[in-house]
Amino acid sequence: MNKKIISKTKYIENERISNLTTIKTAGNICGAFYPKNETELKNIYQFLKTYKLPFIILGNGTNLLISDKAKIFAISTKGMQQEIFMKGDSLYVSASTPLAKIFHYTYKRCYSGFEELSSIPATLGGAIKMNASAFGRSIFDYLEYVKVFCNGNVIKLQKENIEYSYHKTNLNNCIILSAKFNLNKSKYYHIKNTLSNCMIKRNLSQPKGFCCGSVFKNPPFQFAGKLIESCGLKGYEKGGAEISPVHANFIINKNNASFQDVKFLIDICKRQVKKCFNVDLECEVEIIE
Repeated sequence: MNKKIISKTKYIENERISNLTTIKTAGNICGAFYPKNETELKNIYQFLKTYKLPFIILGNGTNLLISDKAKIFAISTKGMQQEIFMKGDSLYVSASTPLAKIFHYTYKRCYSGFEELSSIPATLGGAIKMNASAFGRSIFDYLEYVKVFCNGNVIKLQKENIEYSYHKTNLNNCIILSAKFNLNKSKYYHIKNTLSNCMIKRNLSQPKGFCCGSVFKNPPFQFAGKLIESCGLKGYEKGGAEISPVHANFIINKNNASFQDVKFLIDICKRQVKKCFNVDLECEVEIIE
């Protein structure tokens, strides 16, 4: 490793996967970098590119499943400086900022737009990359532009120049640095009521515990969880992993689950739904093998 780069940025060799993802599966990867600012982030990115070392960029690792056999490095942005401020009705946020923090900031100023998204345990960068959505609200609804680091340059991408669809964008090869949103004024009680309704629905329908969020995208006009449940797979276990008995589109790490445990359950859901309904489930979670 280049000692000059390493000395400026926190680096943990053989980093545990459980420190990088919300599902906290067992095992390690080659190492993880924890830059504190954009300069360190860009330097590490260029270093790994120059030496052709395989790597991933992640925030909270919400929709991510990493194999303990993956020979890969990680750049984690969750320790970077979090910036958030408003000018008029415009909101400017750094990519490392959690969605919950963005909501609390806007709520205090009576601006609506993040209450439906606030319970997603993701940073802004990850939410934009996967076009996160909840309760009918998408992260792209109020987005104006995204600032990214791509091919050695920092550029602004206007929303209309980004390809995005249901839980998908074309930003996989970019590092998201920050974004600008145009929000609307609202009343405290309107925002609070929306938040309360969303939290009630989430608490009733979604499980608690270590997981990677929704495992599969909903097929057109159908719900992945209902299809999996109809196959009799609710509560099905493999090793330390379980298809949640609360919502079948969630896989829970109950007891030090391995990547192989979780992947087995993903594969059996795909096979059974295809067999029973002739529907091909598409993974929402990103799988690194």
